This record gives sequence, structure tokens and C-alpha cells, in this order.
Amino acid sequence: MNTKSILLAAALASLPAGAAIAHHSYAAFDMTRSVVINGVVSEVQYANPHAWLFIDRRLASGEVETWAIEAGGPNILMRQGWRKNTVKVGDRVSALIHPGRNPMIKAGSLTALRISGGPTIGTWE
Repeated sequence: MNTKSILLAAALASLPAGAAIAHHSYAAFDMTRSVVINGVVSEVQYANPHAWLFIDRRLASGEVETWAIEAGGPNILMRQGWRKNTVKVGDRVSALIHPGRNPMIKAGSLTALRISGGPTIGTWE
């Protein structure tokens, strides 16, 4: 199992049982806070029920941390102008997210995405 699969599994496992049953719950995310994650896209999963982006962010120490970012479903994203090939591996991006409640898990819910030299998807607050 690779690091990204482990991050995704950890993010999903952090959901309370009730939230897992109620598919659209954002209980795992702190919806009162917004943070910006700058980095390079290392993987895109553009699939139902939700698209996922994995963003590698280089820390001041030189270490790289990977963030698992949950976006809307493809149907919702397409209405915002996002197509399957809009975000590609290697793109430099800034993601505005609601971070996960568990600070040990680098995960978040996407609010908006700025692609370097490309479009902004979503509403940047």
C-alpha cells in the first residue's frame, strides 16, 4: 500500500461512524477554519462519489508532506468548469481548504483551487 492510499484510508477512517452512514457529512473537517496549501499535485482521482487531489508540500526542513484533499463529485466539478484533465500531476497549485480536525492527518475539504498559470476553480475567500 503506497503513502497516498494510507493517507486516504486514514482520512476516511477518521470519520465518525454516523458520518460514514450520512455520506455528505463534513464532520471530519473544521469548517470554521480555512488554510492554504501550496504545492505540487502528485495524484488526481477524478471519480465518484468525490474527486481527490494529493498535494505534495515542501516544508522549510526540506521534508515533503502529502495532503489528501477531498473535492466535490465530478458532476459538481464539471459545473464549475473543472474537467478530468484540468488538474494534472505536476501542476503547481494553491488549495484553499477546510483542514481535517485531526492535525496528525494531513487532509482537507477543498473550497477553491488556483492552478499556476491556469484557472481558479471554486470561490477564493
